Amino acid sequence: MNIVHISDIHFRKEYRSADNGYQEMLTRMQSPLVSLEKCLTRILQQTEIDLLVISGDLTEDGDVEDYRFLKEWLQQIIGKTEILVTLGNHDIKTNFRMGWCEEEPSYLPYNQVLDYPDFTIISFDNSCHGEADGVADIAQFKWLQRTLTRLGDRPIIIVTHHHLLTQQSSMPPWPGTEMFLKLIASYNIRCIFNGHTHHTFLGTVQEIPYYTAASMSFIGEDEGNGMIRFEEAYGYNLYCFDGDRLVHQVTENFKPGILLTTLQMS
Repeated sequence: MNIVHISDIHFRKEYRSADNGYQEMLTRMQSPLVSLEKCLTRILQQTEIDLLVISGDLTEDGDVEDYRFLKEWLQQIIGKTEILVTLGNHDIKTNFRMGWCEEEPSYLPYNQVLDYPDFTIISFDNSCHGEADGVADIAQFKWLQRTLTRLGDRPIIIVTHHHLLTQQSSMPPWPGTEMFLKLIASYNIRCIFNGHTHHTFLGTVQEIPYYTAASMSFIGEDEGNGMIRFEEAYGYNLYCFDGDRLVHQVTENFKPGILLTTLQMS
C-alpha cells in the first residue's frame, strides 16, 4: 500500500493584492496547485497512490468555495483515490464541512478512522482556527481513548496537524503533546504523521517512527530576533507498506530559490 503525505497547502483561489507583511508575501507566491500538480504527477509516473493524506492547513482562509474547488481539483488528478484529512489552524471546521464534505456546518472536531486489511489510520483533530499552536481538547482525548480501546492491539497510524517535538522547529510544539503521548503509549502505533512547521522532519517519538511533511506552499526560515525569511518551497512524503510494515519511505523537497520576503514576526 502506498500512502502519499502532503501538508500546508494554504490554497486560495485568488491571492488578492496586498501591500503589507504576510498577506503581501502570499501575493508573491505562485499558486500551490502548480507545485501540487508537479508532485502528484511525478509520483503517479512512478507508482500508484492508494491513499492521500493531507495533514492540515488545506486553505489559507478557510473559505467554503476554496475547499470545494481544492477537492474537485484533486479528484481530477487522483481520481477516486481515498483522501484522509486532518485540519490545521488556518482551516475553519464549519466551512470545511460545507465545502469539502458537502455536509451541514458544525464546529465539532473533524476526525477520520479508515480501516484497511492490515492497519487502521486515524486523523486526530488538534486544531482550532486562529490558534497557531493548536489546542488540547479534553473531549478529543476522550474520543481518541475510546477509539484506541476499540481497536485494541491493531496496528495504527495517527495523523495530526501540529508537531510534537520541541527540537524540530522554533515554533512551540502542540500543548497537548504530553497527554497525547501518554495516551497512545500502550497501543500498537506504527507511525505518526503531521505538518504545521512547513519543514520536513524524520525521527522517532517513544520509539515510534515520526514524519513531518514539508509544506506545499512556502517555508519560513528563522533568522533570529523575530525575523523570518519566507521562500517558495514544496515537497511530499511517500510511505510504502507491506502489510502493516513500513518497508520504504521517500521524502522529496523542492526549493526553487525564490525569496518572497523577510518579515518581523515577533
